[in-house]
Amino acid sequence: MSFKLLYTNLSGPQGDINVSAALVAEAGMMGFITPNATTGDPEVQLATSGTTGLVGIIDDNKTTSFSATAVNEVVASGATALAHANIIAASNTAVLATPSGTVTLTSQVNGTIAVTGLAPGTTTTVSYSYIIPGKAGDDTTLASGKCTIWLQEGEYSTDVYELSTGVLVSTYTVGTALYVADNTYGQQGRLTTRVGQDKVAYVTKAPTAGNPFLNFFKTGI
Repeated sequence: MSFKLLYTNLSGPQGDINVSAALVAEAGMMGFITPNATTGDPEVQLATSGTTGLVGIIDDNKTTSFSATAVNEVVASGATALAHANIIAASNTAVLATPSGTVTLTSQVNGTIAVTGLAPGTTTTVSYSYIIPGKAGDDTTLASGKCTIWLQEGEYSTDVYELSTGVLVSTYTVGTALYVADNTYGQQGRLTTRVGQDKVAYVTKAPTAGNPFLNFFKTGI
């Protein structure tokens, strides 16, 4: 649910672009500027894998809920629940990011899991995103109808990125290329190491259990 500008030597973000009525996003997700289908005026929509053109980082919230990221949470063989509920994933059978064994959701709402492939008495770590309970979302575009988006090169930081099947936290290492996630794992618009059609950034600092923020350098458009 957090996004930070770390460094840019250029001017500020584009802040006078209409927001799409259909946009649902948290700050730190990727958007793009495209013509409105009816009026032709420029507006910000949520990006997906293969989106080209004016792709940037959304710096507004337009969502009914906020998410957070759990990185390298320790789970033992035989564990049946994560530390958090309301897991963001494509389905109740989604496989979460883990370096060993397999951690499969059995309920997104309850955060219950099945752990397989681990010897008795051993542990692994699991990383995932979840909806923050008891914290209502916000629409910072409501009054203006405008969305702020960073198009320029620079270093940024966010805890809103994809953690799901095939995307281990260990792959978010310095220098790794980042793409825009499609909705395969229910996390469209988030940064991912899952190879897409166009690189949009590179990792400059990997997330950790103590600091789940991903630092990245956005490349030019």
